[in-house]
Amino acid sequence: MIESPPMESESGPHALLRHLDAGLASRPEDELIAQVLGGAEPPAALLATASRLARIPFWERRALGARGLVRDHGVPARQAVRLAALWELAERWYPDERPAVSTPGAALHLLQGLRRLPREEVWALLLDARQRPIGVEPVVAGSLNSARLLPRDVLAPALRGGAASVIVAHNHPSGEVAPSRADRLVTAALRDACRLVGLPLLDHVILTARSHYSFREVEAWDGDAAGAAA
Repeated sequence: MIESPPMESESGPHALLRHLDAGLASRPEDELIAQVLGGAEPPAALLATASRLARIPFWERRALGARGLVRDHGVPARQAVRLAALWELAERWYPDERPAVSTPGAALHLLQGLRRLPREEVWALLLDARQRPIGVEPVVAGSLNSARLLPRDVLAPALRGGAASVIVAHNHPSGEVAPSRADRLVTAALRDACRLVGLPLLDHVILTARSHYSFREVEAWDGDAAGAAA
């Protein structure tokens, strides 16, 4: 008498895999992200985080990287590294959809986190040869009213990251958007240093909670932008 093979338990690992594979293509992106971060049955808190992450445009994810996921979205470091690696693979497999950061408005979209900070910080937005975002690097954290910035603070991460050009931004928690005398002196020194090493400074943006000041926009910085785009 030939015996039939034992039936697989519906609660066993094979049943779970069949269930996941059967519905994989129809699952929304937030559920897929949650499963990447938390396994087959992610907790509710992780689903909420994944829902926020799914709303980030794909081109913007490359600029975030693992550090941005932790800093801006509260993703735990280990899970942030896992998700950044997944997005890096996706970018290698599919065409790059990152738009060029060709206007101050496009840069502001990537720098919104500065508006909410209670103290002054300086960030560097790193761009590739086609002015697409590579990453956003916090370079200096200051007191409530001031931040000390040296050209090397921007040049070091920009050169290390392979940037072809850079945009610098900092916030004014006071709400006063106009550049101070110190802002202008630092900007001039930074622009000269960037020009010296062949890394154009495309803009310096000052942000407050409700407004912004773009040196490129207000003071007609056309020369560096044209040189970078060539």
